[in-house]
Amino acid sequence: MPGITIQSPQQTDTAAIAEAAFVNVPSLLPESSYVCVGDTIDTGQQEGFLRGHGTQVVDGNLLATVCGVIQRVNKLISVVPVKARYNPELGDVVVGRVTEVANKRWRIDLKSRQAAALMLSAVNLPGGVQRRRTAEDELNMREVYTEGDLISAEVQSFYADGAIALHTRSLKYGKLANGQIVEVPPNLIKRQKQHFTTLEGTAASVGYRSTADLGPQWSHLGFGREQTTA
Repeated sequence: MPGITIQSPQQTDTAAIAEAAFVNVPSLLPESSYVCVGDTIDTGQQEGFLRGHGTQVVDGNLLATVCGVIQRVNKLISVVPVKARYNPELGDVVVGRVTEVANKRWRIDLKSRQAAALMLSAVNLPGGVQRRRTAEDELNMREVYTEGDLISAEVQSFYADGAIALHTRSLKYGKLANGQIVEVPPNLIKRQKQHFTTLEGTAASVGYRSTADLGPQWSHLGFGREQTTA
């Protein structure tokens, strides 16, 4: 029936084990770091504090306008929402899905605030050939990535309208397959030097589509090493 999800006994047992494992895990942040809409944020009687995103000054008090975690950077006080669209930055490793094959580019869904595009000139050609892209390459774009493909890429730059430009020139990027994708809020994924890791024989690609893609270790598919989850 629509709207009803039936889980197998194995899925139920796995979910119960995972839930029990996190019952007594201490929080990384004190309870005072979490605020809801309208809560007063303690400024510590700091003079000249700066109001950041997610805050508003009312009658001399700093109030939260969103539910989230208080973030303090010197005098700047802001609230990071618990749930929000991914806001990309240069160099971010992302996991996205191809939604359209257009003129010399692929449209990629990153579940972010801006649209994303992967140009034909920003991918590796079959065999790693280094040459100018031709009209024949444009006709064969679906042999590289087609609609529905899940890929890992890197944020290369931004266009004037704020759209995201991606690239997959490195062998560690490319099409992901034979795995399982797990979606989480983007603020749970920390920016770090290495977003490709191995967890007991399973290769994990943690990207900023608010997703973590897990897969068999050293899976080589498409035009690069596939880091996906089993």
